[in-house]
Amino acid sequence: MFDLGSGFQRIATILSIFLCSLVLVYCSTEQSDPQKTNGQAKGVQKAKQDVPELADAMGQLQNYLHKYSLAVDAKNHELATFYFHEVRASADGIKQNIPGYEGYDIARFMKNFLDPTLEPVETALANRNWEKVRENTITMVNACNSCHNATSHGFIEITPGFDNNPYNQDFSAPSSASN
Repeated sequence: MFDLGSGFQRIATILSIFLCSLVLVYCSTEQSDPQKTNGQAKGVQKAKQDVPELADAMGQLQNYLHKYSLAVDAKNHELATFYFHEVRASADGIKQNIPGYEGYDIARFMKNFLDPTLEPVETALANRNWEKVRENTITMVNACNSCHNATSHGFIEITPGFDNNPYNQDFSAPSSASN
């Protein structure tokens, strides 16, 4: 006759061995494949920490652009030149440090839209041709907005910011400076 107790014991032993084998295979696969579960989350988190936030960098660029515009509005050549240098350095930093972001080729877009507008601003500023500086600044800001539209961020609309000073800074030229 067949003993039911030992039959169940054998089946339970075989099932236990099978389940332990599955767990062992699963655990070793998890450890050897860093792209799964926790390893992937850590990789994504590290990547996010390594890439600067584009909005922060663009905000800094916008801050310098606005201060530059206020210095232009005040016809303060030295201050406008200083802040325009910061505008260029910020733009260059974005192209170098955040060349791509969320599927957009940020460096290429900036080279195509912003870069062609910089030289005319710089030339007019060097010549202290304030009317041309304002005109070229507006063109530069429009290029920023065109880039925002091209990257599905048209809801971010930048203005030149002339005559709109929210800063606790005096942008007027010193009385001894020549305009």
